[in-house]
Amino acid sequence: MSGFDSGRVHFVGIGGAGMSAIAKVLLERGIEVSGSDLKRSKAIGVLEATGAVVSIGHDAGAVAGAGLVVISSAIPETNPEVIAARDAGIEVIARGRALALILEGSEPVIVAGTHGKTTTTSMIVSLLRSAEIDPTYLIGGGLNDSGTNARHGSGSLSVAESDESDGSFLLLKPHVAVVTNVEADHLDHWGSFEKIVDAFDRWLSQVDPDGTICVPSGNEHLITVARSTGRRVLTFGDEGDVAATNVSFDVPGASFDVTSEGETRSVVLKVRGAQIVYNALAAASACLATGMSLESVARGLEGYRGVERRFQKRGEAAGVIVIDDYAHHPTEIKAVLAASRPGPWRRVIALFQPHRYSRTQSFFEEFGRSFSGADRIVITDIYGAGEAPRPGVTGKLVSDSIAGNLPGRSIAYLPHRNEVLDYLAVNLRPGDMVLTLGAGDVTAYGDELLGRLREAKA
Repeated sequence: MSGFDSGRVHFVGIGGAGMSAIAKVLLERGIEVSGSDLKRSKAIGVLEATGAVVSIGHDAGAVAGAGLVVISSAIPETNPEVIAARDAGIEVIARGRALALILEGSEPVIVAGTHGKTTTTSMIVSLLRSAEIDPTYLIGGGLNDSGTNARHGSGSLSVAESDESDGSFLLLKPHVAVVTNVEADHLDHWGSFEKIVDAFDRWLSQVDPDGTICVPSGNEHLITVARSTGRRVLTFGDEGDVAATNVSFDVPGASFDVTSEGETRSVVLKVRGAQIVYNALAAASACLATGMSLESVARGLEGYRGVERRFQKRGEAAGVIVIDDYAHHPTEIKAVLAASRPGPWRRVIALFQPHRYSRTQSFFEEFGRSFSGADRIVITDIYGAGEAPRPGVTGKLVSDSIAGNLPGRSIAYLPHRNEVLDYLAVNLRPGDMVLTLGAGDVTAYGDELLGRLREAKA
């Protein structure tokens, strides 16, 4: 328990996915946990039920008596709790360092990449658990079968989703490393795509010498770098060491044959989502690296029930289905819209809440080319995620870009929630599917819409 043996651990910004996961594992290890956040959430309720003491709002007195303070990347140095902790001589560490400490002494399976991390990580956990392996795990979303995003396990393996947005994944030393893909994102931190690639290259050099690196079969650069480390390398994808053939998509999910080392097993996935088969191959390669058999992997994939906020059905009312997805990058949006077909709906109405001013400014042109799979498109204003607004950077940048690429398509820029809900209430009809997209609080839009539709029907 190195690093967590100095008494109560206090989390500033405890409600976030990464912070709440770390806090939950510590609670299950018997460590006293407290925390604060600006608003209540489901994650905070779970932590309180597990024994955490959480206050809403930030107050200097909250850190009194703590032995360690953990802060998320969204917390500034001017936060009163951070100032009070430093004044009192209490050690303050970032979330990424806390995750590295959690994983010490285990054999970590760590997933990195621009897209697909949460789905792939959740699949790995589900596969291991189906084989009666009990890993410690920390995921960016709750497993649909267990309802939790983190658990302290009894086994030697740990599974974690890393975070490249602030470079903190470089603190992690994997036994099995999985890279789903590498694209330009978080340019506010990295500055250029070349620096992102360099960071992933450095991360692969930190893999346990006896470990395994799992990389996409279509990325020659990653394959070359992985092989140069001298570690065992498994590729996944169309031409990979772990590959899928006879792929077929249907309404419930997908079916395919998974092949590895000349052995083949049939798989029927009961969930759909962007790149679901690709993510399954990434997860399969990681689990094969831990010693699981292909037969066990195939059985485990068939039992996978998905993860929160990844093509997750929120409900149905008045003949309208509402589905929620975390997609917030142009590539992710294009993929999830493609995954929405075929389906038991006539029209797909995309409701997108752009996430961060920096990302919107960097990618508004790419967003404009990502919505061809939607029949009707609604864009809200930007969810800042702690960033300061930028002059001229609003959701209208995205809606104008889409309009320029899809002339004649129905596109509405509606900055405020009530405007969005009023518009949808008038324009929806039975047989429609509303797909809420974004990394902010757009899920709540869909839930409120369902409430309105139910009230109108009553």
